[in-house]
Amino acid sequence: MSSSSSFGRTIFQGFVIIISVMLAFGANNLWDDQALKIDELESLELVLRDLGDSVEELQDFSTYSKGAFDSALSAYAALSRRAPYDKNTVRADLLRVDRYTLALPASAYTDLLSSGELNIISNRSLRDSIVRFYETAERNQATIERNNSVYIDGQIIPALFERGLILPHFGGDTGSRSMNMANDAIESKLGAGFSHRPDPIWNFPLDSREWRTLRSTLLGAAQIHATGEFTANEMIQEAQRLEDAIVIYLNER
Repeated sequence: MSSSSSFGRTIFQGFVIIISVMLAFGANNLWDDQALKIDELESLELVLRDLGDSVEELQDFSTYSKGAFDSALSAYAALSRRAPYDKNTVRADLLRVDRYTLALPASAYTDLLSSGELNIISNRSLRDSIVRFYETAERNQATIERNNSVYIDGQIIPALFERGLILPHFGGDTGSRSMNMANDAIESKLGAGFSHRPDPIWNFPLDSREWRTLRSTLLGAAQIHATGEFTANEMIQEAQRLEDAIVIYLNER
């Protein structure tokens, strides 16, 4: 065999090896790209799930806040007038002015953030919108919790219960399913023949220090619950806009 034929065969074999390596790299890159796309779609679907649950939670929070706002103002108006009082209505309103702890689900976003895989969402605008929503949601939840601690836990609850103005039993709708169940269990355990003592609040006159303090805290509570309702409604709109953007992006993939 001539040396030129051997050289040609060597060149051809080398060329085949190079082509094979390039094809292997290309196939591997194609596989990696496909895997990334699948991971991106799965991550966005999980974010979409959390957003849907968040909207439901925010709607419940908004409804509760509106009810507590209405009750706070109703009790404030009643306790700003002179007798006669509808004691049962006032008592029900006072007991509805309570806290609601807002905790939005964010496991998908938290996982992306903690794993450093947030950039798996290739659409930068969509990625930024997701980050902005959850950063805003975190700040709003912290503000709501701080307001609950300062005004509801720190003022309303002490004014009503620690000073013993009313007894914390409630036979009506508190606006909370779990609280209704707890109150029903208490009444059932005490028995049908049990009678609670009258609320001490009615022993104080309109211009007493106790009523002045209570009226002040009720106005503060009304402001807090109104703010909570407005904040929740704004977040619902933001969550729904983000949901729509994700759905559009997923449908285009």
